[in-house]
Amino acid sequence: MQDLVITWLDQQPALRTTGTLWSANVTSNDDQPAKGPLIGDLAGAGQIINSEVAKKSYDDALSPAMQEVGGLTKDALKTFRLFTAPLQLAAAYQDRFAEFCERVRTRVPPENQREAPPEIAAPVMQAFATTSDDSPLMSMFEELMAKAIDINTAEKLSPTFPSIIKGLSPLQAKLIKSLARNEQFTDAPWDPQERVIHNFVKVNFEFDEFGGQDHHLTLTQDLGEKKLVTKIESRPNAGELYPQLQVADGLQLLRLTYRLSMFGKWFASACVHAS
Repeated sequence: MQDLVITWLDQQPALRTTGTLWSANVTSNDDQPAKGPLIGDLAGAGQIINSEVAKKSYDDALSPAMQEVGGLTKDALKTFRLFTAPLQLAAAYQDRFAEFCERVRTRVPPENQREAPPEIAAPVMQAFATTSDDSPLMSMFEELMAKAIDINTAEKLSPTFPSIIKGLSPLQAKLIKSLARNEQFTDAPWDPQERVIHNFVKVNFEFDEFGGQDHHLTLTQDLGEKKLVTKIESRPNAGELYPQLQVADGLQLLRLTYRLSMFGKWFASACVHAS
């Protein structure tokens, strides 16, 4: 038994990690030059090693860096088995990736774990390298991967979800999380002829949490184009809702309600952690 040796295809000078995270015993063939086993190989997931998505994921996400990485613990191997994207990890991302995998793995009971579908895992691993750990988008990626390695939810995911997350701004991710809990609405008198909203009577959320009133409108419009959010206009009776409100002649009470669409609910159920 000896340490696993991972050799990069471009034969860059060897780099070694420090600490105990990667120490383990894995057999290798002393008679053969050390080749760089992909994560999928370690997991026995050879079915996607030669796929185009696998090659693209490797080329685009984390190339090139090191020649040797020490061994992998049993826990690390167990974690990587869940991620079928065949990536060799650059030294700069090893610790971050290991922590990401562990956060994901601990969300799913061991008896429910399975390999993630490559159409989910590969684009998530590509996006991982350019997404900061404290970003709301990273939280979405983690939740999506947790669903992808769960036998109860993996088959319910859309392969479009990773690209949707990548196309969101942090405030849009925050807005989707908010709408997953409760719909938002605003009440305000408005002029139906001029289509102008006057001062708001009631708002059940804080505009400032989403960049202000104008930016909230921009966020919801864009999410509407992405088919994630629906805006509903209604004209409730002002006297019944607000008996003390004096509405000027020619004005009506307009309620704008923002809620997740059916597709948005599906997306949120897969990518927003219930908390």
